[in-house]
Amino acid sequence: MSRPLFTEVTEEREMTRNQRNLVDTCFEEGQYESGIAALELLRSTAFKPPPDIIRQLLYIALYPPPSHSGDEQAQTQSPLSPVKGSPSKQKQLLPKTSFAPTATASGAAQQLLFSFLRTNSPDTLFRGLPKYAVVTANECATRSEAVDKDYEQDSPIAREALRIRDSKHCWAIVKEGFIQHGKFTPLPEERSKRRRKPAVGSTDDDSDNAFKPTPAAVAEHAWPVLDWLLRLFERDEILTEKKSGMKFSPLLLSQIPPPRGGCGPRQDVDVPLDIMVCCTKQDCSLRRSMGTRLFALLINLSQTTDFDANMFIAAVIARLHFSSPNVVLRLMTSLPKTMPMLSFQIALCQRYLSGASQGCGKVRRAKPQARARCGSHVTTGSASSTKEGGASTSTGLAGTSCNDVLALLESQESAELSAITMKYVLLVAYALIQSQAAPDQTDRGWKDVLLDGRLKRAINNVFPEKGEGSEYRSMLFAMYDLW
Repeated sequence: MSRPLFTEVTEEREMTRNQRNLVDTCFEEGQYESGIAALELLRSTAFKPPPDIIRQLLYIALYPPPSHSGDEQAQTQSPLSPVKGSPSKQKQLLPKTSFAPTATASGAAQQLLFSFLRTNSPDTLFRGLPKYAVVTANECATRSEAVDKDYEQDSPIAREALRIRDSKHCWAIVKEGFIQHGKFTPLPEERSKRRRKPAVGSTDDDSDNAFKPTPAAVAEHAWPVLDWLLRLFERDEILTEKKSGMKFSPLLLSQIPPPRGGCGPRQDVDVPLDIMVCCTKQDCSLRRSMGTRLFALLINLSQTTDFDANMFIAAVIARLHFSSPNVVLRLMTSLPKTMPMLSFQIALCQRYLSGASQGCGKVRRAKPQARARCGSHVTTGSASSTKEGGASTSTGLAGTSCNDVLALLESQESAELSAITMKYVLLVAYALIQSQAAPDQTDRGWKDVLLDGRLKRAINNVFPEKGEGSEYRSMLFAMYDLW
């Protein structure tokens, strides 16, 4: 699927009552394809899609397709023969209308969601999704946000879509089991006076959960919605960079819970990292690329003081420790070759290798460290500090010199492929940073180690000539003359 182009978003206003009534009527009757077609006609840069409509579209897009067993047979029942008796008895024997979305409706909802990215702002589209309260690192008071008023939820699809609103974060909606086929509200008149909020992510029968496998971070049918979320965050990055000069997504930051106590930088990224790892294990290259895109989005959050970059590195290391070297190499080398990305790779490899050498090959969770000051070495990836809504471009990553890189390369005698892989990533990232840095910001010692042969000797000693890791040796020597 090609990445959709988007136009400049003008000032948006709410849809009129008549406009949304066209869609509501179709959805209330279970005519989802007609409602989606009406929404496509109403889609415009001038009008905001209502938040509850966005939720319903997401629910339809996420609804699992029918299995190839009894589900399809149940949907195609033969017509009942005439039955004598009262009209009420005949009505009871008629098949009940199903309000479950079809696979065709799900595909249409996915396509419309991507179309909305071209005409409406990320903030508008994100109104229907859950988010944590906004608390910046420079203030300990929660900033209240405008709450978009929802219309009364009368239709089955609207009530079911409230599961999305009641989730903790947007990652919950793509998890396996969030929406289960066949558990849709059957009829609009079946309303319970004892409404309880469903436990998001849990099933109705807790007794069966003890023997069920751990649900996947991304359901098989939820990949298009994950792609949509990533594109929304990526566009939010672009718009934020135009406004403030800092490339990060505030909407993505709103999906990370604030620390206990309510103030300070956010650091709990376990759920998005689980999704990233899930992506790296996929056979499909498009799905693997989603993991890289999510990783890059999280790395860019390091440009704001509202995100704890050091704790993020520690969380990433914990995931990489249980990943194969091939997965680690593919993930790291597929990142964009920008200064923030390369600086993050250096800080990550430095922490990884330091922990491995001190812990006999086991990576330990790093302790929080003080943030780097503005104006530090080029390898910190920091830029001139500016304030825009309580954010700063400081990454909080410690600087690294050429001597530090060589010390890490030559230190550990371990021949583990994971450590060799991280050393390769470290050296390539540092070389790329030196080639991109301004002449007055490069490390003067870098040219010295290239000319005196010290770096070449380190490559000879660290990377094996044969066996596992020998390909790193040949690739480094191939790049050596370009440095």
